[in-house]
Amino acid sequence: CDLSRVTKAYSIPDKEALLACRELLRKEGVMGGTSTGTLLAAALRYCREQSAPKRVVTLVCDSGNKYLSKVYNDFWMLDHGFLQRERYGDLRDLISRRHHDHQVATVNADEKVLNAYQRMKLYDISQLPVLEDGRIVGIVDEEDILAEVYDNPEHFNEPVTEAMESHVVTVAPDASIGELMEIFKRGMVAIVVEGDEFLGLITRIDLLNWLRRRSDEK
Repeated sequence: CDLSRVTKAYSIPDKEALLACRELLRKEGVMGGTSTGTLLAAALRYCREQSAPKRVVTLVCDSGNKYLSKVYNDFWMLDHGFLQRERYGDLRDLISRRHHDHQVATVNADEKVLNAYQRMKLYDISQLPVLEDGRIVGIVDEEDILAEVYDNPEHFNEPVTEAMESHVVTVAPDASIGELMEIFKRGMVAIVVEGDEFLGLITRIDLLNWLRRRSDEK
């Protein structure tokens, strides 16, 4: 490799490379990996610096197949601060899966225990909010389902309300981080509601992700 022919180099941060990957897929239908994103981002920088048209060549040097759960996963990108979304300046900013964006897996109060179990398996989660007309009436987790069915598997066909925990603790969007910590100390998740409207859940990892993003922005 003759480095004497190299006249310029670029330092590409992760965010720029990952967004370049997604842009390549969106506009050209090519699913490249992170190395491809880095090369493409550098090539685009070079092109923007030019004052006359030039033909510029870069490479698609790796596949995005290994990055489906990261680069091409909106939730992963949001959790790591690589994508931006509307900010409210309150606890809604900590909710990683917002209910009004149809991002939260839930179960309706009139569904069966089996439906809740299958939904947990489908989304690889351990708990589900139980809703009735958009209002949260309980939460059901793996332990609740196990306690309900271990001595009689027929209980899978019972209403999920028979297995759920109905005594839930909710917080308003304007609650403090200190109030969240008190909920977490009790081994619970924070259920955010505004009036009767369910907004989403906040877990310990959501709080940690939010604190890390704030640190990165300083």
